[in-house]
Amino acid sequence: MLDSRRVFLFAAGAILFYQLIIPPVVGLADNGDFPKVIGRFDLSARVHRTYEFVDTVYEFRADKHWVSDFYSLEIALMYPALWLNSLFSKDNNFDLRCIGVVHGALFLAAIWLFAPLLGDERPWARWAMYALVLFVYCDMMYVNALNSFYMDEPAYLFLLLTVVFYLRMLRWGRKLDAVLLIVCAFLMVSAKAQHALLGFWIAFLFIAAAPTFYALRRRWWYIAAACLTAASLLMLSKAQPADYAGYPLYNVTFEEILPLSKNVDRTLAELGLDKSYRFCIGTKAYEPHSGMDDEDFRRRFMQRLSFGKLAVFYIRRPAVAYRIMLIGLSEAGREHAFGNFDMSTGYPRLTESRAFALWSDVKNHFFYHHGAVFLFTFLALAALFGLLLGLDRKRQPRGAWLGGLCLIGASFMEMGIATMCDSMDIARHSLIFLALFDMIVLACAYLIVGQVVNLVVNFRRMANQPVGIASLV
Repeated sequence: MLDSRRVFLFAAGAILFYQLIIPPVVGLADNGDFPKVIGRFDLSARVHRTYEFVDTVYEFRADKHWVSDFYSLEIALMYPALWLNSLFSKDNNFDLRCIGVVHGALFLAAIWLFAPLLGDERPWARWAMYALVLFVYCDMMYVNALNSFYMDEPAYLFLLLTVVFYLRMLRWGRKLDAVLLIVCAFLMVSAKAQHALLGFWIAFLFIAAAPTFYALRRRWWYIAAACLTAASLLMLSKAQPADYAGYPLYNVTFEEILPLSKNVDRTLAELGLDKSYRFCIGTKAYEPHSGMDDEDFRRRFMQRLSFGKLAVFYIRRPAVAYRIMLIGLSEAGREHAFGNFDMSTGYPRLTESRAFALWSDVKNHFFYHHGAVFLFTFLALAALFGLLLGLDRKRQPRGAWLGGLCLIGASFMEMGIATMCDSMDIARHSLIFLALFDMIVLACAYLIVGQVVNLVVNFRRMANQPVGIASLV
């Protein structure tokens, strides 16, 4: 008999190896964020064509040394990648595939740890779910970013591991799974300030479901929740420069909200701005004449507008919030962000890999430039997921329903952050939302399969029961 767990892992590893290691190497082009991570290691791309091409070779150059004010778990993941590179590099340059191996190993760890959760399912159901997981999470949209230095990657990978360890703890109640769940939650929060808010959902889950967890004593869950909340707040306040939040605020305000406004002066006033900011309308924060290159302008702008004030504006103007969300989801539905190949391959600029891209292509077809379709599909899936969890509540372990509720809540939060808090690179910034969306898809598929299995079992039991005279009458 085939060991399904090993086949599952081998298939995932083969897909990753084919895309990340075998030439032409697939990756995700830099949008300008890579130096925030690699600058402190003196690494510089040989070509560096932003958005257009992937650089598979990086040079060690002391004149490019830069220690940014950004802090991320991705910086820590660079150390094993540099060690691997020291073993295999022939020319003293850094091969992008080394960070791909580190990221890929974390993904395969999640696959290996997830597989036993389906061990008690019927073989056809287990193989079907394995195939579906590979179809979704080995899609090019997820795999190409493993060969990159984006700070979103550790958030994505440790999100997968956090979910897997939560399910394992619910299933078997092991102390080790509980401890690793807490560790992975902290690592996920430490990846990037944008995703640190996920820590609040995990902390809420630890507090709300603590009475149902037997792997650790209740007080340890409360302590973990308090520490995770503190870590999230620390990341939000210290993981990036104080004025960095002004850039996405500027983009969404002057590129999306105000150009759609019928009364610009009134909208400016509601946002806490005055008529002197009219010249910014239609510009991006990184353009030369936006004003954001001036420190005094940035400081004044941040004093007038913050994400808290933007949230209040959206609450007061739900129609505007709805339109901005639809615009963001229309772009998020693109799925594929930037170029995937090195310039040396000879491919045109912004060429995307076509290998293992069927799932993202399907979503691209239905959701790209169709924000309303994306939104209502997500709402329908969330409602279906909640309904299926309620119907299957007796069969699922205690804590599954609360976990599902937090999954839905975190998905809504990430959708709002990605679509309503910036107007640049929305497809890439939606990585965590897309991962959570697909998680809900897989959870619905699993619960539907469970309902089908129950129906088949009950039907067979009824068919095997002898028909008595009383029942015929």
